[in-house]
Amino acid sequence: MMENCALQNDIENLVEIKNVSKIYETKNAFLGQKVEPVHALKNVSLDIKRGEIVGLVGESGSGKSTLGNCILKLLEINDGEILYDGKNIKNFSKKEVKKFREKTGLIFQNPYSSLNPKMKIKDILMEPLIVHNIQNEKRRIVMLNNIVKLTGLNVDDLERFPHEFSGGQRQRIAIARALILKPEFVVADEPISALDVSIQAQIINLLIDLKERFNLTYLFISHDLNVVKYLCSKIAIMYRGEIVEIGTTEEIFKNPKHKYTKLLLNSIPEIV
Repeated sequence: MMENCALQNDIENLVEIKNVSKIYETKNAFLGQKVEPVHALKNVSLDIKRGEIVGLVGESGSGKSTLGNCILKLLEINDGEILYDGKNIKNFSKKEVKKFREKTGLIFQNPYSSLNPKMKIKDILMEPLIVHNIQNEKRRIVMLNNIVKLTGLNVDDLERFPHEFSGGQRQRIAIARALILKPEFVVADEPISALDVSIQAQIINLLIDLKERFNLTYLFISHDLNVVKYLCSKIAIMYRGEIVEIGTTEEIFKNPKHKYTKLLLNSIPEIV
């Protein structure tokens, strides 16, 4: 009976991060000598269950984006393991990596720098479909039109360039690009921090709607606990490359254990 429970728990975990460390080796640009290595991640462990929205919270430089990039295999780790659907991503073959890229997506922080200014929106969105040999051209156009509508854009927008859009619209385009391959897991790396406050709620609600529609699992990286409280069911607090506390959103807000978590909560501005 206990073995069955353990097996069920493993199945529920889409992502398992086990004692992961990431070290950046740097050199002095002037002298070309090695300087002290930077320990971006230190023995980080975190489980993300299928269908969850997990918030990863911490100050700038705490290692949040590094962890997100390691999970997506955009960066290689030094120690530990990252399992995706029970398989160690470090051991993936080229074929498996390509399939993994189809199953995962990344929404960047800055919609102004993450879109190629020389490409029309249709080409930006079409590129992943071509790279992964998805369907034929006629079917790709249908997929393009569908994702544009689902993200709150117009089909006419496909013929325009990124500079013709507002920040909120550009982030919708970035979200469309991240979801065009119909992934099951998405890392959203500070996806609203570069947007006006008036637009942030729209993007958050869009992410929620798309999660329900596509049965997505999110790792939502943020420094804003108010946003994370609204969006996430579980929160991991990161400080200087380590996860210092993990709990349900209710546990973190009602009964924080770590002093850094308490500091973050105390720094939330009160609405008068």
